[in-house]
Amino acid sequence: MRRTTLVPRCAPVDGCVTCSDEGLPLRVRELNATAGLALCQDEDGYDAEVDVSLVAPVAIGDVVLVHAGVALTRLEAEP
Repeated sequence: MRRTTLVPRCAPVDGCVTCSDEGLPLRVRELNATAGLALCQDEDGYDAEVDVSLVAPVAIGDVVLVHAGVALTRLEAEP
């Protein structure tokens, strides 16, 4: 039996259909590994507190893809 859902899939161009947010690449600047939180910064210098527990361990300088205040994956460094 094939499962169907009433919730449309997220399209990277349009953002999330649930909250209209989009994934943003942010660089880890400070880390509180015990709490699973990091202070991250975007390329324009804006800071955000991010839950990094799903992608732990992370290190200062890592770039993570953040959606709704939660890091979903670590991004590869550009060569």
